[in-house]
Amino acid sequence: MNIQIRIVLIIFLANFLTSCDPIHNIKFINKSNSEVKIKINLDSKNENYDLEQNAIGDSIVLNIKKDSVKYIEFGIGVWDEKEIIELTKSMKSIEVETKDIKTIYKSKNAMNEILNDNVNGIVLKKNIEIEIK
Repeated sequence: MNIQIRIVLIIFLANFLTSCDPIHNIKFINKSNSEVKIKINLDSKNENYDLEQNAIGDSIVLNIKKDSVKYIEFGIGVWDEKEIIELTKSMKSIEVETKDIKTIYKSKNAMNEILNDNVNGIVLKKNIEIEIK
């Protein structure tokens, strides 16, 4: 192989490997038999740009139709415990309301637990997938 082809291959591989960072997000999946309302109340003392970008006032409200999905995107990266702890510092509570039940995660520990327990992926932990039944 001549030197020009090798240089092109090296440049291509370098670009390919550096541009593989996934978008990480929180994915809410409605598997209940009716519409679901998710409300994330934000803590104004601890700002989070990604949450505030999706907020109206001091909360994020997602109305999810039956058998549908809604996302909150957090840019390039993957989830780790430190990032989830920082995220929960920016929240006062997470409310999940179906037609029959309303569940409120009020403490930082409860919010941290639901997020950590639903991280998907072995190497690239790019999604937090919360199923509502």
